[in-house]
Order: sequence, then C-alpha cells, then structure tokens
Amino acid sequence: MAEEDYKPGQLPYPEQDERKKFCLFHYKGVLLVLIPLLFSPILLGPEVHAYRMIYLTVCVYLYYIFNVMAQGAIAFIFIVFIPICGISTSKSLCTAHYSDLIFETYGAVFIGLAMESSKLNERLATIAISFVGGNIRFLQFLLFVIVAELSFLFNASFVSAVFMKIAMAIVAEYNTAGILTANSEEETYERQAKPYPTWPVVGIYLTVCYASTIGAMLSPFQNPNGIILTVFNLFMKAGVGGIIIAILLAHILGYIVAILWIQIVFLGLFGGPVKEQVEAAAAGKDTMTKAMNDKKTAMGPWNIHAKLVAILLWVTMIALVLRSPQFTNGWDDEIHLARCGASVALIAACILFFAIPANYFFCRYYVCREPEKPGTSPSLVGWKLVNSNTPWAHIFMLAAGHGFVVGLRDSKLLLLLQQMLVRKQLDLGYCLFLGSSLGTLFTFLAPGTALARMTLMPMFKAGIQLRKGTGSVGIPYALSLHNQFLLPCSNASNTIVAGWGNLRPFQFIIGGIVPCIFVFASICIGIRAFGEFAFDGYLKVEDDDFKYTYKP
Repeated sequence: MAEEDYKPGQLPYPEQDERKKFCLFHYKGVLLVLIPLLFSPILLGPEVHAYRMIYLTVCVYLYYIFNVMAQGAIAFIFIVFIPICGISTSKSLCTAHYSDLIFETYGAVFIGLAMESSKLNERLATIAISFVGGNIRFLQFLLFVIVAELSFLFNASFVSAVFMKIAMAIVAEYNTAGILTANSEEETYERQAKPYPTWPVVGIYLTVCYASTIGAMLSPFQNPNGIILTVFNLFMKAGVGGIIIAILLAHILGYIVAILWIQIVFLGLFGGPVKEQVEAAAAGKDTMTKAMNDKKTAMGPWNIHAKLVAILLWVTMIALVLRSPQFTNGWDDEIHLARCGASVALIAACILFFAIPANYFFCRYYVCREPEKPGTSPSLVGWKLVNSNTPWAHIFMLAAGHGFVVGLRDSKLLLLLQQMLVRKQLDLGYCLFLGSSLGTLFTFLAPGTALARMTLMPMFKAGIQLRKGTGSVGIPYALSLHNQFLLPCSNASNTIVAGWGNLRPFQFIIGGIVPCIFVFASICIGIRAFGEFAFDGYLKVEDDDFKYTYKP
C-alpha cells in the first residue's frame, strides 16, 4: 500500500524490489553524472580554452533542458567553472551578470507585481473576457496582435510583463468558471513547488513572449536593433530602411506561423484532446460575459491604488519611447555624460511603486479625503510580495546567458570561428547562411542584446578578412539575433513568462521550433533577395572603407 501511495520526492522512501522503476524515479540523477562523462572527449580539442568553453556550454544547457537539478544552481555553474578553467576572470564574468538587461528584467517584473498588488490586472482581465467571452483561440489571437504592436513602440520586456499578468488573471477567471483547467496533475520536480500549467495555458503564456519578440523585430526603438543601427549608422550606408526591408519577410511569416503553430499544438486547432475543451469554452460566451459583469460590479469603482498604477504605467511607457527615438533626440541623448538604458526608466518607476504612498499624511493629502482608518498606509508594492513572486532562478539563468557570451569572447572561441570562416574562403551564399546559423544558434543560449554588444563587431571583421565585404557574415548574423524563441533564457520576455507561468524549457522548444525555422529561412531569403538593394552596396564594402572603432 505504501508503494502505491509513493510519489517521487516524498520521504522516507518505501522499500521495494521493482528495479525497473529505477529509470522512472532516478533518471535525472543518472543524467547529472552521464552528461559530463559522455561529452568529456570535447576537452581533447587543440584550442584548450575554446574547447573547455564548448564543454561547459554543452553540460550547462543540457542540465537546463533536462531539468536535472535546480535551475538557480545551474545558472551559477559558469560563475564557478569559467574562472577555474582559466577562460575569463571572475571580475569580468560577474560584471556581465549585472548588465542593463538584467535590471531591465527586474524593473519589468516589479511593475507586473505592482499590477497584481493593486488588482489592476484583474480589472483589465474582466474587460478582456467581457469582449472575448470563453473563446480561447480568439483570446490568443487578440493577445498576440496587441502585445506585438505595443512591443514595436515600447520595451518588449515591459510589455510582456504587463500582459503576462493580465493573461494570468484571465486564466484564473477561466479556471474559476470551470471552462479551463489551469493546473495539470503532473508531479513537480521539487517538493511543494508551484504546479505545472495545462497545455492550453502554456499556449496562452507562450503567445505573450513570442508576440513581444516578433513585434520588437522591426522596431528601431528596441535592442538588439538599437545596437545594430548604431553600428550601421556609424560606419555604413545602411540604416533603418535596410534592416526593415531585409527582415520584413521574417517578421510577417513569424507573425502568422507563431499564431497558427501555437493554436495547432496547444489549443487543438486541427483536433486532439484539447479541441473539445476549447470549443466547449467558446460556447459559453454569454455565461462568461455575465460572470465578468457581475465581478466588475462586485469589485466596485477603481480604488486609488489601481488608478496610481495605471497612471505610472502610462508615464513609464512615455519615458521608454522618448528615451532614445531614432528619428530625433530623446532625453537620454541629451545626457552627454553617460548613456541610460531602458533599465533606468523601469527602475525609476519601481522606486515610485515602492515609495507611494509612503505614509499616512502623504496619503491623506493627495487623495483629498480621510482614510478609512487612521495609521500608516502601506506602499503600492511591498518587498515581501516582490521577494516571493520574483522568478529569481529564471533571471539568474538569463544572467548565465551573459556569462556564456563573456566565455565565448574570452576563450577565443569567437576568434576561432572567425578564423575558420576565413580559412575556408567560402563564397557569399555560404557566408550568408553561416552568419544566420551562428546568430540563431547563439540566441538559443544567450539574449540577442548581450550578443550584439559583445560579438557583433568581430563578425563584421570576419567579413573584411574574407574580402567579401563586411556584410557577408555580419548582416545575417546581426539580423538573426532576433530569432530568440527556443529557450526561456533566450531573452527577457521568455524569462519573465517562464518564471511566472512555471513553463519548462522543452515547452519553449516545442512551441518555438517552427517559428524559429521560418524566421531563420526568411532572414536568409530576405538578405539574399534584397541585400544589395536594401544596403546599397554594403555587402561590398572593403577594409579601406571600414573603420573598426566602435566600442559598445
């Protein structure tokens, strides 16, 4: 009887003689030892530091994908072993872990938690459900369109955090109404961990992060485009128009394919066990609309906290879009002493969320009425809420992606790839394909923003050494840095969605593999078909015309 009630992770372990269950219960422990042993021949490579970096990367990301140990612990493997292996110093590695993108992610997370604290996300969720009813496929399409369009103008991490909280509130309402099961019955890896979401819920959550990635793909306001345009405008004839023409096909196909693929795999568009549940939910539109109207009545008028958060969200959006627009100078461009990233605007908003209202007297005067009871008034966001709801382990893994980029540079692995390209003397078509392949591969492992800052210029230099023009490798590599779909650590939006939604890497691989392939193929076709027209001879620029002075 004890054996039947046993679940993995429970203590004490019951005694049993069925050795066939060893792989069922302990395969992760086996992989923990087997993966380093299986790939140890990599260490025999001639370039010692480069091959050590390859070995560490393979082990870390296989641990990550197969979830063989706690994610937060996996994220620190680079911190320990890159210095021990002599690849890079601990100082440069730790500095990279605390990049602008990481604090941008923290800021976006705190803003999402402010929405949850003030219940602004629930109020917006009731409005959305009143419009879509129980039609989950229509909800997915609507979420994709809105998030993608807003991500073009505003910071993609910020937009994904805001709409992820709205999506979570919508899922909670569907679960309460009984038209959608939010949590699966699958046993979690860690004891007392947050339950895993069901397949349709995974589809809704993936919609948010993939839409933000595709929406930001064409935007000159978002990184890595901001970094890429800086490089182009400093040295080349190409600018915003060249990038848009070359990547437009990838944007359009990615838009269409991502919507359809998520609906096919996660929402049962062409059949499967989910289809009946989704169709039954859509049939209850009137019931859901009435339920949401009743909830809005029960919630009452907007309180001061919800109003303050809504106002601060708009102020933050304006600050983000006016930070450094490409067509004119922004407030960041007027600060000549130092550059301010998106993290400055987001963290500044978070400070206000923590500070307002700071005390009873301030609350009394700006609300213009006496509070319901005397005493101190809590802040909009408290640190206890933040500490318990921030996906620390996922953010640490995003930081580990920056560690990978530092190791890629300092181990001379990037230089080794550059020398290989020069030694092979490939023609222009192969150079375009290899540049796109390397960019796509690296975005599986690290965010495109970090890759653009540290690896973009060496790729342009490889094109010079090939004597086929700086863009032969550099342009396809740069534009492929948008292909950030396959892992939660591929960009900040994926990190936020995976952390709050409790999504696992293999679900990103399943949901992102087809959009990733289409975007990759479209970038290759777009550059090949429109490259010389879009970049006005950029592919033929030689060493004499290229001044390697850019310092990211």
